[in-house]
Amino acid sequence: MNILNKKVLLFTIYGIFITIVFLYLLFPSALVKNRLENAVNSPDFILKMESLRPALPFGLKLKNVAASSASFTNISFQGDLLDLQFHPWNILQKHTYIGLGGKAYGGNFDGHVNLTSTSKIYPPREGKLNFKNIDLSKCTLIKSFLAKEITGKGSGTWTYISNGEAGKSSSGTIALSLTGGAYPLIEQFLGLTRIEFDRGEIKAQLRDGILRVEKLQIFGPQINCLLRGEIIIADDFKESQLNLNGKMEISGKNKANMNVTISGTLADPISRYI
Repeated sequence: MNILNKKVLLFTIYGIFITIVFLYLLFPSALVKNRLENAVNSPDFILKMESLRPALPFGLKLKNVAASSASFTNISFQGDLLDLQFHPWNILQKHTYIGLGGKAYGGNFDGHVNLTSTSKIYPPREGKLNFKNIDLSKCTLIKSFLAKEITGKGSGTWTYISNGEAGKSSSGTIALSLTGGAYPLIEQFLGLTRIEFDRGEIKAQLRDGILRVEKLQIFGPQINCLLRGEIIIADDFKESQLNLNGKMEISGKNKANMNVTISGTLADPISRYI
């Protein structure tokens, strides 16, 4: 009897294994790719990918993914690989929870997103991303936000909560650590055309269309700087209003300590030093 039970168990496991293999080999990747793109694309959100294939245990792997939105947040993403994991309990819930992982901009990331439904993926209800060793110069979202190209590596965490509609009432947080980069200046300052940094840290919260900068701190060979304040987000990021203040320490032959205030816009900042 025990031998019979073992054989039944082995045949059952074998049958499940063979079924999974055939489902994987016969998976209609091209059809699912086209249907996924058609299902989620809208005037506010566009998703494109080079290819798609199944991923264990209950997911899809998308290769060379590009996504963008036309909302005020102007999200733009390009990734080498995006792994979407669907959870079985989604069929029992009102909303759809999807695990995320992948590679983008020379680094990697993981996290999750909570969608209103699979037919309405934008804006998500809430989401969280952890990312590591992202090449800042390759990230178009950061370049668009700063209105200039910043170099270096970034690691940190990003969270997002929506009120149900894409707009300025959405909220979120960002905690970012920076290493080995530079940021160009609009005009020369004490002979410098750019600020180089060895390391840096950014902490900020977005609420009601205002990005509250709790800390923007950099340490470099020429300048150490600490800023706090607010950025009032505009539909066009470059026109966002700046209201930042803090302290700056200049090293080298122009060594000095001074207070600094930054107003104007991201595209045209106005700096004052005391």
